[in-house]
Amino acid sequence: MTVLSPALDAALAGARVTMFGALKIELPAMTARLLDGSAEIAIDGEDYAGAVDQFGVWESIEEIEDGFGDEAPGTTVTILPEDDAAAALISDPDNQNSPITVMVGARDDETGLVIGEPYVAIRGVIDVPIHTFGMREASVELDVVSEMELLMFNDEDRVMSPAFHHRVWPGELGMDHCTGVTDNGYWGQNPPSGGVQTTRGMNAIRQAIENRPNVRL
Repeated sequence: MTVLSPALDAALAGARVTMFGALKIELPAMTARLLDGSAEIAIDGEDYAGAVDQFGVWESIEEIEDGFGDEAPGTTVTILPEDDAAAALISDPDNQNSPITVMVGARDDETGLVIGEPYVAIRGVIDVPIHTFGMREASVELDVVSEMELLMFNDEDRVMSPAFHHRVWPGELGMDHCTGVTDNGYWGQNPPSGGVQTTRGMNAIRQAIENRPNVRL
């Protein structure tokens, strides 16, 4: 059993195959579709090329690291920006959490078309950009994390309070005069340990009696 499409699997099993890497970066200002070489190819009706005007070229990608525990898979993609304006565009803070997809596929040399469906190596989001300056070039490294990273956030700002309720549903007053709530609801995190403990039921009665030495059962 393979995760590759049948046509791509058969092509990779052949004696000779032309492979390619494809990168799709969906920024708020534009979408860049790049190949890992000077070529052009269409994938799912979208044109990919070795260079994108007002953006740059795809320089490299680091090995995709598997995640374990509370860490998600991730990698680093390096872009050589076309100019200073492109470098500023790529490193715009608004680009954080923008979708980024890395694919590996094969091309039919006779037709120039994609064989089967490219394999999606990682579908993630941009975390932070890092500028690197060399002797004659500047690059922008994009720290990429898997979309699963979003599932691991504690969301500590989400609380059962009127303020948060108004932030999500402006003008909704359902929690403004909510009284009699005895249990705290912790969203995305474990309840805190220690502190004040609340005792209810028969245990509360027994505890109250034990704290009053003058009362007899």
